[in-house]
Amino acid sequence: MAGAANKPGGKTSDRETQAIQRRLQELEERLGSVRDRRKPEATGSPDGRGRAMGQALRLATELVAGVAVGGFIGWALDRWLGTAPLLMVVFLILGAAAGILNVIRSAVAMQAAAGPLPGKDLPKDAPDDDDD
Repeated sequence: MAGAANKPGGKTSDRETQAIQRRLQELEERLGSVRDRRKPEATGSPDGRGRAMGQALRLATELVAGVAVGGFIGWALDRWLGTAPLLMVVFLILGAAAGILNVIRSAVAMQAAAGPLPGKDLPKDAPDDDDD
C-alpha cells in the first residue's frame, strides 16, 4: 500500500487496526498458554537462596579437599621416601583430578534431585513469525 499509511505517523484504516488488534489478541492467547504450562517457581525465597549457597559451598569444599588430601599424601610420601617434590606434584595433580570428578558427580546428583529444568517442555521447532 502506498500513501500516508506507510509513513510514520500516517493514518491507518479501520481494517488495518482491526487486523493488528486481532493479531495482538492471538499472540496474547498463545503467550498465556505457554505461561500456564511453564509456571515458574519463586526464585527469590530466602530458603532457596540458602539451599543454593549450601550446594555451592559443598562443591567448593569437595574440590579443595581433593587437592589438599592429594597434596598431603604426596608431601608425606616425599618425606618418607626422600624424593623431594616429585610425589607431591604427582599427588597434587591426582588430587585435583579426584576433586573435579567429585564436583561433577555431586553436580549431576544435585541436578537430578532438582528435577527437570523449566522450559524443557517447550517445542524446539517454533514456527517463524513472518512479519517482515
